[in-house]
Amino acid sequence: MSEIPKEIKKINEVTWEIPTSYKQGMNVPARIIATKSLLDAMDPGVFNQVTNVAMLPGIVKYSICHADGHWG
Repeated sequence: MSEIPKEIKKINEVTWEIPTSYKQGMNVPARIIATKSLLDAMDPGVFNQVTNVAMLPGIVKYSICHADGHWG
């Protein structure tokens, strides 16, 4: 089972958002597009990766991870 960040917010049935307050340096929120069961199965590295992308210079609006997100 995944280690889902406690800060994650459900936007709708398939959209989950990790706010910029989750990790220092995030410029935008991170969004994951997945069902709850797919989210639960994601490797903890997925959350690290999508929030790291949210730190990139010039990123606009969101960092997005789709349902097939995986680490590595």
